[in-house]
Amino acid sequence: MIWRLILFFMYVFPIPFIGIPTIRTTPIFATVLLVVGIVLWSIQSYLISQFITNPKKMAKKHQRVRDTGKITQAEILDSQNIGSEDGYPLKNLLIRFKNLAGNPVKAIIQLIDSKEHEKRFEPGKTIDLKLNQRGSDPAFTFGEGEFITESRPWAWAWLIFNIVYMIVFFLVTYYFKNEGYGWRFLNPFTSWLWAPIAGISILKYLLKSGIEQDIISQYHEISSSNSKKDIGELLLYGRSTEGEIVSYGQTGLYVNEQPQLRFNMKFIDDIGNTVNKSFKKVIPLTKLHELKLGKVEVLYLPRNTDIFMISFVD
Repeated sequence: MIWRLILFFMYVFPIPFIGIPTIRTTPIFATVLLVVGIVLWSIQSYLISQFITNPKKMAKKHQRVRDTGKITQAEILDSQNIGSEDGYPLKNLLIRFKNLAGNPVKAIIQLIDSKEHEKRFEPGKTIDLKLNQRGSDPAFTFGEGEFITESRPWAWAWLIFNIVYMIVFFLVTYYFKNEGYGWRFLNPFTSWLWAPIAGISILKYLLKSGIEQDIISQYHEISSSNSKKDIGELLLYGRSTEGEIVSYGQTGLYVNEQPQLRFNMKFIDDIGNTVNKSFKKVIPLTKLHELKLGKVEVLYLPRNTDIFMISFVD
């Protein structure tokens, strides 16, 4: 359903706007807009191409960490089957390991269990990890096995369709609106120009969301706004401690019909100071009943305590 909406707004929604009254511009300004439009459509095509190239880039990053990373052992705290891949179980493992700063941290890693009968990934067992010593993307990788990438024929089809659509959409618009004035129908409100702007925004959101998720994901339910882009550094150099949710309440703002809440919390940092934090977070209505006051597990970055994640303690 989400993909239908995305494709609708990128390719169907702009078409009716071809029929709006034409605003003629000067030849020079129209030529500038023509170039701008081509650049915007090229950016949109480039972003689509990242659905093809990103898995391979990710595989290379993991291989580099496997070749150069520091080996450590992680304890499996929980193992869940979340589906299958090529006939083998796809698992989410909740693991705990000591990071490069010597602190115990938790994370979730996804892998394919090609030898399920050996029960290698049962809770209580250990697996080898390689920690990234030359950056934080990714923070670590699985010490054995192979990082499998998809060929993604749908992404190739999407890229080709986008390029063809760009050309056809311009030619159709030109046919109905030029009236002997060439491309002087181009103006800032022409759908051929603003359509790729909307598409670029949608694609950037998709690429940042879980659609392009790595095999590593966070264990903690709630994270500060800064922690998403710094999750690798947080896992490699963060410190775990006990904190407390002092209060929380709705701000009155809703995002996609989900309420935004303000949390007030505190924890003790590595030098014994009490750190007070207030942050806002959009919480799904289905998760509101899980919120509570009291103790939380905090993973924070000593160099910047605004970068943290928390999970509720049962």
